[in-house]
Amino acid sequence: MKKITINALVDIGCLITFIPSIVSGLVLYLVLPSGGGRGGGWELFLGIPRNQWVIMHDNSSLVFAALIIIHLLLHWKFLRHIDRCFVRGKTSSAEPPGDR
Repeated sequence: MKKITINALVDIGCLITFIPSIVSGLVLYLVLPSGGGRGGGWELFLGIPRNQWVIMHDNSSLVFAALIIIHLLLHWKFLRHIDRCFVRGKTSSAEPPGDR
């Protein structure tokens, strides 16, 4: 498989896992906060209990984090030489000088 295809699949996976992570995080923070004691807060939102929101948030966040690590590894060569983007007069290529 081509590197660009792998990058695209990882990036799409990041987007797909980021959306439920952010939505569930907002629901847990704004609608179903922890604590509250007796009679405090809702137990359900959209028919889903709070513990299921927590599980959805945890799982999607872990997969998202794993995909971000893969994304960084796939772009390691660029990240290693990112200083060239900020220094005037040098090439902005991600390749080290000996690899050309």
